[in-house]
Amino acid sequence: MPIEQMMTLKSLRVRIGMTQQAVAEKLGVDRQTIGRWEKDSGSMPVKFMYIFSELYKYPMDRIFFGNSIALSDKIK
Repeated sequence: MPIEQMMTLKSLRVRIGMTQQAVAEKLGVDRQTIGRWEKDSGSMPVKFMYIFSELYKYPMDRIFFGNSIALSDKIK
C-alpha cells in the first residue's frame, strides 16, 4: 500500500484516541504489526481492511482506495 494510505491508518487511530497497543489488542495482533501497517506494508490481510473501517468508523474505500485523510489534513 502507498505510504499516504498507511498514514491514513495512523491519522484515523490518533483521531479516535487509540494507541497502537489498544488497536493491536482489538485486532488480535501485536503492536509491531500495527506499526508496520501504519508505516508501509502491503502484507496486510484483506480481512483487516474491513475491521479497520469498522473500528475507525470510516469508509474502507476512503482508507485503502481513495484519497488520504492524512494528506487532506496537511492542507487544512
